Amino acid sequence: MAGFDAIGRTLTVSEANAIISSTVSDFFSDLTIEGEISGFRPSSTGHWYFTLKDSGAAIDAAVFRSAQYSMEIPRNGDLVIAKGSLSYYTKNGRLSFVIRAMKVKGEGNLLEIIEKRKEYYRGLGYFDEDKKKAIPETIRRIGVVTSPTGAAIRDILNITRRRAPGIDIIIFPASVQGENAKDEIAMRIRQANLFSASDVLIVGRGGGSTEDLAAFSEPVVIEAIWESEIPVISAVGHEIDWPISDFVADKRAPTPSAAAELVTETAYRRRERIAAAKRLLASEMKVKIAKSSSRLKSAESFKSALDKKLSLYKSKVPSLDNLKHSLTLRLERRQNELAWTEEEILRIFTERKDRPKALIASYLEKSKAAIVLKVQKCKTELRAVASESEALSPLAILSRGYSMTMDERGKVIHNTSEIKVGERIRTRLAGGVLLSCVEEKDEL
Repeated sequence: MAGFDAIGRTLTVSEANAIISSTVSDFFSDLTIEGEISGFRPSSTGHWYFTLKDSGAAIDAAVFRSAQYSMEIPRNGDLVIAKGSLSYYTKNGRLSFVIRAMKVKGEGNLLEIIEKRKEYYRGLGYFDEDKKKAIPETIRRIGVVTSPTGAAIRDILNITRRRAPGIDIIIFPASVQGENAKDEIAMRIRQANLFSASDVLIVGRGGGSTEDLAAFSEPVVIEAIWESEIPVISAVGHEIDWPISDFVADKRAPTPSAAAELVTETAYRRRERIAAAKRLLASEMKVKIAKSSSRLKSAESFKSALDKKLSLYKSKVPSLDNLKHSLTLRLERRQNELAWTEEEILRIFTERKDRPKALIASYLEKSKAAIVLKVQKCKTELRAVASESEALSPLAILSRGYSMTMDERGKVIHNTSEIKVGERIRTRLAGGVLLSCVEEKDEL
């Protein structure tokens, strides 16, 4: 046993583990190991623990939270290439591989393949802007090639219903990752073209790893997009993802949601303009109704004031019948006075018998003549007053073609200087009232 004691003395377990830990850390500080992930288990502290294995062996591995910023969450069965160092935990004598960087094996080769394909199709002119078809301004039907159960179609449906509910959507279901994805996507693109099913075609899916999005960089999909008569919008992954379909399509959208906003933009703007026009029309109608109501109230007020004035005029100017009746009563009173005067004169002269009858007769004749003149004068006055009354009647004046013009307050206008251009006036005719606005004045 002494030949195997490199230290020269017996060690405690702690001392032995400390020596092993120091030796492992010094000599295995930078290792690259390839293996398959098994038993992946994230801890409550955020660290990842799993086993790296191959067909003949396995080693415990850990990825601390501080190193995860550059990695995607691994899955059991992933073949990865990991860089890190060996760590020996002295308390339980357990050896672990602490990983600093890790990527799925084959991703680097896949990116290299995609770049080579990209250069190939660029050389064929598949990416040329002058060969791309314009997205129609007016879109009535949208075709979508994607998974019918994925997040992408839910986003597209929600945004389209909100922004342009009148646009139809046809879903062409296809797998968007896996072995059969490329053939299904290409078949659905050609199927949409065969039936001229839509005005525009969205081809895409939600986010994922480079391998998840690989189907959209496959030649069969690239050729189907290039040959499509329907304008194609590529909407694959997130804004940072650029599969080859983004370059060959007629339009690239950073996400499926952005594609839905793009194809509904014209319809959305039209709806907004119509809504704005409706709001403006409703506002203008309210203003017009308010103005019309105000004018109606003003007209009713003017009519009421005019009726009052006409009533006042009628009360001040007696009617012709009343005037005739009054003069007739006056004439009758004069005649009665004449009769009583004759009786009185006869009585006086009868009592005075010393006066001759000839003198009495003379007085009677003179009295009769004076009374006749008085009666004639009254009749003349009656006819004059009646004629003047008819001539001065406002309605008689209006019936002869004249009119009476007043301002909005009902004041009669005698001169153009009493009214301004732009003011409203009311003109009373024999048959009604005219409302008008002064546009110009002619000073005489």
